[in-house]
This record gives sequence, structure tokens and C-alpha cells, in this order.
Amino acid sequence: QMLCLTWVVLYHALAVGALVGVHVQVHGALCWTQAALAVFCAINAWICVCEIALLVHSGRIARTHVESEAKLGVGKLPPIFLFEHVSFSQLLSLEMWSAMWSNYCALDPSYSDTTTFGFCVDIGNGCSMLLPTIAFALGMTWELMPARWLGMLGLISFYQMAYGTVIYFFQYVFNGRYHRSPRALVYGIVVPANGIWIVFPLLGMWASAQLILTGSFDVFRP
Repeated sequence: QMLCLTWVVLYHALAVGALVGVHVQVHGALCWTQAALAVFCAINAWICVCEIALLVHSGRIARTHVESEAKLGVGKLPPIFLFEHVSFSQLLSLEMWSAMWSNYCALDPSYSDTTTFGFCVDIGNGCSMLLPTIAFALGMTWELMPARWLGMLGLISFYQMAYGTVIYFFQYVFNGRYHRSPRALVYGIVVPANGIWIVFPLLGMWASAQLILTGSFDVFRP
């Protein structure tokens, strides 16, 4: 067994290392645009699995949130799942990754309510974006499809990620959900977590537009 955080770091190191390393081997040099989007695709693929867990174990997440809030109080984080010792077999269980949302509910309880925008937009991303994310990550190195096709896939995918995140963050602020948590948690967790899904998709949209406009993969070549 190892800390869940160790497993997560190991996954990202292997995934990003493979995507970037093979790209350098195939094309002869590092491309920073490809490297940056490889990092994001690795993160998003992992989060897609966690978002599928949100759908499958929504009832468990809601119950855990109610119990945690009754015990700890409003806006208080329960023990962080990343610091639990887990086995490799546990990593293959969606129930394991549903713990992420049990934690995040302390900051935004909308994830314990299946009728909210936050819940629905995240399971939408998880169920619809896992395969496109993998395809785009691989397509930057290997020409799995024509450049314009990959560009259209990327433009649609990255746009919906950025748009969904902006709308989620708007409703989070507009509804004053930040009032329930210490400022350190808002700026240390909520803001960076949402910022990732705005900044990197904007880069992805730009790169996808280059694929469409030029009809070539030059944007991902040294």
C-alpha cells in the first residue's frame, strides 16, 4: 500500500513522461505546446474517471457529506482522501475516487445534490470527454486523423470544458458558496482547480484552431 497521493503523482509522471518522451523521440525535439497539453490531458483523463465515480456513487457521496458536516461543521474539510493508504486494487474501484467529491462537498455542497449544475456539468465532462481526451493526447504525436479533424475535435472539447468551468465558477461565486469555507481553502483549492480548466482549454482552443487553419500539425512540431 502507498499514499493515494503517491499513486496519483506516479500516474501523472508516467502518463506525461510517456506522452512527452515519445513525442520527442518521434519528432526529434521538445514542443512546449504539446507538453503543456499532454499535462492537461493526463489530468483531465484522471478527473474524468473521478467524475464517472461521482455519477455512480452519488448516493454515497451525499450520505458521507451529511455525516461529515454533522460531525465537523459547515465548511470543514474531512480527512483528505489523498493522504489515505490504498492498495493498487483499490485504485481500480470507482468508490475509491468518489472520496474526492465527499471532500469537495465541504467547499461546495452542490456535489451532494444531483439536481445542481455543478453535479451535472462534471458528470457530463466525465462521461463524454475521456475518449476524446485520450484521442487528442495521442493525436498530437501520431497522426491518427487529419489535422483539421483533430482540430475540430479539440476545439469542441476544449471550448465546452472552458465554458462549463466559467459557468460553474460564476454560480459558485454568485450563490455565495465561498462564504462557507475559510479563505485559504477557497484560494488554495477552489480557484486553482477551476483555473486549470480555463487556462489549459484556452491553450487547447488556440492549438486546435491552428490545426484547422493550417491543415497541418506544425503547432505540435518542433
